[in-house]
Amino acid sequence: MPMSKKEMQRRWAEKEAQMQNIIKNRDWNALFVLDENDDFLWTLEQMLWPFVTNREDGNFDISNLNHMQKVLFLVRELENATQADALPNFFEDFEIYGREAVHALEEVGASQCAAALNAVVDTLPNGIYPKGDKEFWDSIMSGKNSDVWDKADRVLADYTDGWFPDLCRTYAESHRDMVQAG
Repeated sequence: MPMSKKEMQRRWAEKEAQMQNIIKNRDWNALFVLDENDDFLWTLEQMLWPFVTNREDGNFDISNLNHMQKVLFLVRELENATQADALPNFFEDFEIYGREAVHALEEVGASQCAAALNAVVDTLPNGIYPKGDKEFWDSIMSGKNSDVWDKADRVLADYTDGWFPDLCRTYAESHRDMVQAG
């Protein structure tokens, strides 16, 4: 018998309360017990955000995260950008983290995504996204670099190497001690 809408809503409310409790209490053990990888990655991201600071230039600074946390955080933020909008949104907030994001994708096992993102980073002056540069923006929207950016956006959005929550969960499980540090 199919579950009623009311029952589905009740179960979702319970799951949401559980995830919020994990975040509030920074309960690493409960985090690693979550059975759905997308819930795991969302909850982990929420646990890491308090360690991310907003710089004066409007970009985020992730230097308070350790290496394993940065890897997971960057992959999650790439996923958020490419699933919700487009790849330039990632660089609007994390303009200096292009190369680190490439390495993060490689570390979680997303080599095709890493190669596509690397091609994008190669289009950036000195590997840094030039915020507010209209000429560069035009080049990624319809100019000489648009094919590179479009391809990377597709490769990331299509989860070419596998679903990021699955890849990240596997990575997190194998580096659990470092992921839950801090």
